[in-house]
Amino acid sequence: MPIGDFLRRRPDALTCQACGSPLPTGAIFCPACGVKVDDPMAEPLHIVDRTTGLFNDRFVRPVLEDELARAHRYQRNLGVLLIEANGVGTPEEALKLMAAALAGTVRDVDTPGVLGRNPPQLLAILPDTDVAGTAHAANRVLSAVNEALKSTGGAAAVGLVCIRPGQRVRAGAVIESASRSLRSGRPEMMGKPA
Repeated sequence: MPIGDFLRRRPDALTCQACGSPLPTGAIFCPACGVKVDDPMAEPLHIVDRTTGLFNDRFVRPVLEDELARAHRYQRNLGVLLIEANGVGTPEEALKLMAAALAGTVRDVDTPGVLGRNPPQLLAILPDTDVAGTAHAANRVLSAVNEALKSTGGAAAVGLVCIRPGQRVRAGAVIESASRSLRSGRPEMMGKPA
């Protein structure tokens, strides 16, 4: 065998060390997650949660930052919903049911994602949505998620935040505000009053 062929050979691995997917013979990168096969410290490049099919926490937070910046720049409202399930059996099953209900309820321009696993939490980012639109979406989402969770004996609660244009806010503050809204049952407003 020529020396060049010997140097180009990679060790044949059966599964990816990062995501566990089967690897084709001689693969340098995993076709499922994009991680280099011989890099044991690499993390998958997934932006989608495997359980739900929605965006994962590592991706939905930067999307929220981008939408907040866009809303501020173009002087538009932004709605955010935080949906949390309580009293469910397994968090994974609850996440699946909640995700299906949420994805079937929100608009195409909205961004749903998984925020937490225990307790199961989903986040929905609603661009160009004022207070009335955010409240309407919250009612629709809560109804759909509670209907989906009925078989598990659990129930969901929703926290809603409407970000008004005129003041720049950060994603962490919005998520904290949505969490307060979830606990209090009252909508939260952020930004300067119109």
